[in-house]
Amino acid sequence: MAHHQNVPLGFRFHPTDKEIVGSFLHTLLVDRNPLMPPYSNFIRACNLFGNKLEPSEIWNKYGGPQLVDQDLYFLSGLKKLTPKRMDRSIGHGGTWSETESFKLIEDDNGNPNPIGRKRKFRYENKGSEEHTWWLLDEYSLFVGPKNDYNDRSYDFDFVICRMRKNDRALSKEINLKRSSQDQVQKKRSTNKKMKKDHQMGSTEESSSLVQQGYSSSITGGELVVSYDDVDPNDLTFFENNPIFNIEQILCETKVENACSPSNFENVNSSYSKWTESYMEELMACI
Repeated sequence: MAHHQNVPLGFRFHPTDKEIVGSFLHTLLVDRNPLMPPYSNFIRACNLFGNKLEPSEIWNKYGGPQLVDQDLYFLSGLKKLTPKRMDRSIGHGGTWSETESFKLIEDDNGNPNPIGRKRKFRYENKGSEEHTWWLLDEYSLFVGPKNDYNDRSYDFDFVICRMRKNDRALSKEINLKRSSQDQVQKKRSTNKKMKKDHQMGSTEESSSLVQQGYSSSITGGELVVSYDDVDPNDLTFFENNPIFNIEQILCETKVENACSPSNFENVNSSYSKWTESYMEELMACI
């Protein structure tokens, strides 16, 4: 919040429960006097019950994002459904839900009777991202001593409310999002590692094929043959005897994947047949 005129630098508006009830509410509701600056700069008039604005919209409208170590305070009217039952709706489908038993506000000036009551609420809207993100303290003033202080009726139609963020819920939400992001990142890293290992495995398998005299590259779906391991005398024999066309023999099979096991079996079978034929022809030439 911007620095207000007549407010000392470094000032923070942190009134006690007794000051809110015994001073501010008493001035407004019993004395019927307006709050004077600087207090009027910190306690605004805004109905928080039955309001169609979301808590975050109210927070932003009244300067919540500019606050430093402070909360927002409002003078709010009560929307009574019955003398003891109030409309606690807020925004679109949200409600202020009471979180714990009320607290009686005592007077320090010799008054033996409580002067007011404090109730705690939490914003709840399971259909909203801001579910449980906001907290509200409601302060009400008693007109005088009561026979039953458990009676939840109100003596006045106005209360002062302290509105603030629920730091615990926000921290939990941030941690959940961070954990979810970490899991996604971990999954991505695992997938990348698996992909890299698969690529390395394919490269090693291809290298093994080359060492055996075969290349894993594909040209038009045919297996490309390497003669690095063939004896030079045999190559001369192949060249002088056109009947022995090793390239034709080994490239008979069209393959989708030169590295597939089924292709190796086809090549080995063809090579075995060629070897038998080669030995028969060689014996005939001797």
